[in-house]
Amino acid sequence: MRYNIAVIGGGPAGISAAVTASSKGRRVILFEAHGFSPRLRSVAKVTDYMGIPDMSGSQLMDTFVNHLRKMDVDIIEEKVVFLKEEEDYFALQTNSGNFEAEAVVLATGISRSDLLTGEREFLGKGVAYCTHGCTENFKGKCVAAIATVPNIMDEVEKLAEVCKHVYFFPCYSGFVPPKNKNITVVLEAPTEITGTTQVTGLRTENNYFNLQGVFMFRASDPLSSFLPELQIKGRSIYVDDQAQTNIEGVFAGGDCTGQPWQCNRAAGQGQKAALSAIRYLSLRDAGIKY
Repeated sequence: MRYNIAVIGGGPAGISAAVTASSKGRRVILFEAHGFSPRLRSVAKVTDYMGIPDMSGSQLMDTFVNHLRKMDVDIIEEKVVFLKEEEDYFALQTNSGNFEAEAVVLATGISRSDLLTGEREFLGKGVAYCTHGCTENFKGKCVAAIATVPNIMDEVEKLAEVCKHVYFFPCYSGFVPPKNKNITVVLEAPTEITGTTQVTGLRTENNYFNLQGVFMFRASDPLSSFLPELQIKGRSIYVDDQAQTNIEGVFAGGDCTGQPWQCNRAAGQGQKAALSAIRYLSLRDAGIKY
């Protein structure tokens, strides 16, 4: 199914965008992989959100999510690992499915991830963000799996079933030893992905591994990792006063567009991004350039 608007992120900005777009009669899908804003949920008391004083962050998010679930919005509680602009739509992928949307609202919050050297250059040339639909490309090859989160061991084990060998880099504490014998655990931090036209290896401070692929598993990825042409200013997405990014059809709102990191601002920006996306689609359908 092709949606009018895909919203990536389920914090105040993303939920506001989805609710707004749905209320205007648009087909909306929202992706949220992290429990609907754990950052806001950690706040003991929110005293400055209009109309809802003295409520905990968790209670406030539950209020937002309850509103969202009453709207005609498809909610996918998975991470978007692939986003690509096609001729007249955007292709999105999670670990379990493929989706299409005519416009995208980015509401991903603050990115705390940095790209590994070589990661952007070899995206699609040996670097991947999920195993869904692409493991056959690495059949019989040596690959690395780099993880900063603990809940991906099933994905690593799947790789080991088709790959010649998997070097597993658990960049977190308390990892569970893998079951498959062709997985080697490496307790060193990766520093660089190397290659020419394709990935040829991975470097750590003390060692080098000959590889044909690198799988990155994070809670969230820098947006530029799957939208490399997206204009970034510092760690924030650059938008104009209508929440438009430099990519036609892609809008953004909330903490991902910079400070101040406030719930009121995020909700307002999410609404603006949705309204701008709706206007973009209306003009496009009328044959008028946005």
